[in-house]
Amino acid sequence: MYRRIIRGITCGLVDSSLIAPKESVGTLGGILNFGNQLAGIAAPIVTGYVVQATRSFFWAFAVAGIFLLIGIAGYVFLLGSMDPVPEPA
Repeated sequence: MYRRIIRGITCGLVDSSLIAPKESVGTLGGILNFGNQLAGIAAPIVTGYVVQATRSFFWAFAVAGIFLLIGIAGYVFLLGSMDPVPEPA
């Protein structure tokens, strides 16, 4: 179990050029960056709504913690093999 957790943590740090075929590195990098930017835009908006609705930062931190736990669980339980994708013939 411990090895799966470490593998999941390091997967988030992997460069897309290590797992994508050469002609798809830019596309995969763009998709990953787009998803990261959406999360970066949504996080303060969601935090603001939660703080405004509850008048407390406790629930904003709780929501962030829940999303963190969901992300960790995804890496630990859903991450498959980190083998490079083979080049097309």
